[in-house]
Amino acid sequence: MRDALLGLADNPALPARLFARLLASGDDEVQYTLAARERLTPSQVRSLLAVGEASLTCSLVRSGLVPWPDVPRDHPGWLLDAVLGGVAPAAAWREAATDPDAEVRQEVACAFGAPVDVIASLARDPDPRVVADAACSPHLPPELLPDLARHPSTVVREAVAGHEGAPPALLAALLGDGGQPAPTRCGACHNRDRGCVDHAPGIRRVRLAAAGHPAVPYEGLAAFLDAPEARTVATFAARPDLPADFLNRLAVHPSCDVRAAVAANPAVCEGVLRALAADRAIEVRRAVVENPAVPLDLLVAVAAHERLPTAPAPRVESATESELRALARSRVAQVRALVADRTRLPAHLAEQLAGDPDIAVARRIAARPELNPERLAVLVERHGPPIFAAVARHPGCPTALLHRMAADPAVTRRALREIARHPATRSETLLLCLAVQDPAARHHAAANPAIALSALETLIDAPDGCLAQAAASNPALPEATMERLITRSLR
Repeated sequence: MRDALLGLADNPALPARLFARLLASGDDEVQYTLAARERLTPSQVRSLLAVGEASLTCSLVRSGLVPWPDVPRDHPGWLLDAVLGGVAPAAAWREAATDPDAEVRQEVACAFGAPVDVIASLARDPDPRVVADAACSPHLPPELLPDLARHPSTVVREAVAGHEGAPPALLAALLGDGGQPAPTRCGACHNRDRGCVDHAPGIRRVRLAAAGHPAVPYEGLAAFLDAPEARTVATFAARPDLPADFLNRLAVHPSCDVRAAVAANPAVCEGVLRALAADRAIEVRRAVVENPAVPLDLLVAVAAHERLPTAPAPRVESATESELRALARSRVAQVRALVADRTRLPAHLAEQLAGDPDIAVARRIAARPELNPERLAVLVERHGPPIFAAVARHPGCPTALLHRMAADPAVTRRALREIARHPATRSETLLLCLAVQDPAARHHAAANPAIALSALETLIDAPDGCLAQAAASNPALPEATMERLITRSLR
């Protein structure tokens, strides 16, 4: 019964008159599901507040659903909740920013809608963690950055180095030696009476944060080209303004993540790019295809030997009409598949690729809306069950074809899941999806509004809780059935 009630609480067609009755079931999870519904009315919000559960109240207030006058003042943390929910006046922001609890002040500093004057005051907080969060805020007045870059704590300086508005000169100073004067505190000792003997790890983090900033002058990055911190090095290795000698050194970095970043960098020279196409790591070889400036012959060469992800390749995205036609005629099936992945595909090429004999190309083209739905039956006839799932993802897939695929003895579970949630699937087809031992396909079928009412009524009482919940969330569920379920739960 509880699963069905959860489904009702999530049902977009739940009538307003049944909202309060369902709330009266007293089930915590049902109440939270009701609170997560879209477009709650003011009266529904008041009904949820009347439950008096602290976490539920917090969630409603932080979601901005409770007007400032209606925020319960006796609720723990009410002021912070109202501030973070964006319903509190400016005076409330200032009050929360002076809370004795540093964690509360941190939350205020991290809040997206924090006023500029509040962030400026928190930038002078005695707790470096609060100051660091304020230094990360996009609302921080930029004129405060130089002072914060001289803060005694490396935690604050690291935040400054990551601020999107940090000027190049300041970043260069932090990159060189962590900034001057030398810091006296770091993340390991800011709560201690005595500082660490050596703040080197904290200073290193400041320098790395500056190295990863897109505005830091690249000249200072020379000392980091061989750094072992692959994540930071990979970040600046993707910069298109790096000089050729930097990219050449990074192309032989021990980390494959760094070499992959170089391989995808449009500024890398063709010779280095061709060398990376033969790299020992598959991630690097695949990254060559992600390079917007990769020569088409190299793209074809890589695609001929590597299994590539199903994602639009930048060079194919920018290809001219003549280049696309040439790629679509390539002898390499995966190159033709890359064309099929293009975000905007000319209809004539979609039709051409629909006749491709390679199943990988067929899988990628079958779901494209540019493809005439009449061609889908031909694809199914040619390639059979391995292509059913892709065909069922086509928004215009004919109803009869969906049923034909679902009734095929060799249909895959993946295909049944796609068929079960397709808006054109008929009730008799959904019953076929319900008959299989695949929870996901059954769930999608139970939630599809096209399912017969008699089947839906049966599923509501199914011993499988997930199935009952899916059926109860179906917007086609009659109001009378909803009321019957709620009445049963209140007995």
